[in-house]
Amino acid sequence: MKKELEEISEMMVARYSNRYKKLGYDVHTLGWGSKEQQEYRFRQTLSGIGFSEEKTLIDIGCGFGDYFAFLTAENLPVKKYLGWDINPDLIGEAAKIWEKNPAAEFGVVNISTGEPAPATADIAIMLGLLNLNLQGKVDNYEYSFGLIKNAFACVNELLVVDFLSAQLTPDYPKEDFIFYHEPARMLEFALTLSPNVVLKHNYAPIPQKEFMLFIYKS
Repeated sequence: MKKELEEISEMMVARYSNRYKKLGYDVHTLGWGSKEQQEYRFRQTLSGIGFSEEKTLIDIGCGFGDYFAFLTAENLPVKKYLGWDINPDLIGEAAKIWEKNPAAEFGVVNISTGEPAPATADIAIMLGLLNLNLQGKVDNYEYSFGLIKNAFACVNELLVVDFLSAQLTPDYPKEDFIFYHEPARMLEFALTLSPNVVLKHNYAPIPQKEFMLFIYKS
């Protein structure tokens, strides 16, 4: 399976590098529909995270570090923000954007390999990473389970991860390149990692129905 995971990583790097070459520093490079949709999704994480100047945070799949920009705008302090992404183009841009902020640090990190992560933190978020239909290259659920397990190993307190829901929005067509997770199945898996899990499935579609899992360390 290692070979397949490497191929998926290479495919994803190429996908976002091609967008970056065309669009540059733009939310559409990352696949967000708009800045407003991105911010709305970020805001959903706040219901389960207690921020403070003593907390450290890893943003897995950080793109340009926009979540750090959101926290800064909302006056939500963290001691250290670690932005990880598998794409060197995005990490290079993020490092330039935040080079004068000592609280932000960026690196090219791929947690799908199962190799030890370079750091741990109190909190990790993983937003928008598990939405691509892998078209049988590997089983989407097994891929999601692996990434979540590896991400959870990086945290001391909490992992927040989001998904597009299999509970589809009636007026938005299903898309073949998207993988829609069953909330109950993801909750069942999360409970194998921790007995302390919150499933959030009550926020408005953006524009498709989404949900988040807040997985707390016991």
